[in-house]
Amino acid sequence: MTTPLYKQVKQTILKEINHHMKEGDLLPTEGELEKKHDVSRITIRKAIDSLVTEGYVEKIQGKGTFVKSTKIVQDAGSITSWTEEMHLKGKKPDTVKQHIYEVNPSLKMKRKLHLQPNEKIICVERIRLADGEPLALMFNYLREKYIPGFLENGFTRESLYEELEKNYDIVLEDATEQIKARLATDLEASRLGISPEDAVMHITRTTFLPNGAPFEMVEMVSRSDKYEYHINVSGRNKNKTIR
Repeated sequence: MTTPLYKQVKQTILKEINHHMKEGDLLPTEGELEKKHDVSRITIRKAIDSLVTEGYVEKIQGKGTFVKSTKIVQDAGSITSWTEEMHLKGKKPDTVKQHIYEVNPSLKMKRKLHLQPNEKIICVERIRLADGEPLALMFNYLREKYIPGFLENGFTRESLYEELEKNYDIVLEDATEQIKARLATDLEASRLGISPEDAVMHITRTTFLPNGAPFEMVEMVSRSDKYEYHINVSGRNKNKTIR
């Protein structure tokens, strides 16, 4: 499936922002972007509007469009892998210090994943990078019963979710997430290249198979100076009675 032209232009502009611009910089005018990318004004406007919606730039009436944030913005409304998200943002994903091992599930894990007695859990522990910079610590806790042989064989793809889809026919249907802000521990700080007690985001996700069975719990600690969440919300239900 061909990527819409405005999305291609958006990604090109986003790469320029990430690699050559800083917060507060003024983007070229729509006319200048139109000539540079050899596309219509409508395409440029759709690309810019998308960047505005995702929080990368802001329009100021009578002044122009300015870089609002060079952070990586995660869309919290869909299940995507770190690899997919980085590619969408024009970043090069990478992983260091990957470990795969069996763990004894905690009470929290047992509750969230509806584990049976003596059921095994496999942990995939990684430091995730974007353009060579460490941005997140990620722990994926997977139910071994659905992925026989995974502990012994591991995986070779950059994306864990792609590996699950290709080798185990596992497609994750739904997820719930909890996000909280806290201070980094000394160990987290050293692995992420930040100062101790810098702010981080702690994200916990539980993913579900199409049959409704919980399959995975993810714990991710990400740098709040480089990573933020973008959430779309719908309007209030006017027919709902407030008591």
